[in-house]
Amino acid sequence: MAPSDEAYAIVSNRASEAHCVQVMRWGLRPAWSEPAPRPQTIINARLESVDTKPTFAEAFSHRRCVIPADGFFEWEGTGKKSARRPMYIYRSDGTQLLMAGAWERSSVDNTLSFAILTMEANSFMSDIHHRMPVTLTEAACDQWLDHENFDAQHLKELAMSGIHNSMDAHYVDPKVGNPRHQGPDLISPVPAGTLWE
Repeated sequence: MAPSDEAYAIVSNRASEAHCVQVMRWGLRPAWSEPAPRPQTIINARLESVDTKPTFAEAFSHRRCVIPADGFFEWEGTGKKSARRPMYIYRSDGTQLLMAGAWERSSVDNTLSFAILTMEANSFMSDIHHRMPVTLTEAACDQWLDHENFDAQHLKELAMSGIHNSMDAHYVDPKVGNPRHQGPDLISPVPAGTLWE
């Protein structure tokens, strides 16, 4: 999945007080954004400031979501992307990641979109990148999705619930950086030192 692609998001259903799955576009389009051929979208929101930034504050308070994923990609190293090494990061136990997000409904065309929350990297991720997606434990999801939970500090504490989940990572082919490439081979391990000599 690349930015602007559609993905499944778990949200709270106010009518039934249960959870449901919605298809949303990755790249939050602020509700107040003006009509445009290519509207501004934002794929990530920093957990540290999500409750104070005008772009995200209302969505964080009232429209949180969970994005289930098998894993995510990050580029190890610094400098030009062509010199960095792509890695696939996933749960050690093989279970899905439950990434915390906030969503919005466009006032222009009624489309749904979301941003994934990020935080400072934990000890595992810090060797790869300085930021990482916020991941939740299963136990924290109900409270995260509760649309009557407005306590920003409590929500941020919930968002830290998955920080100690055991993670693994391996190198993958650089073609993962091109959205035209699709398929399960994108997460296949590639031995270090074979692609960047």
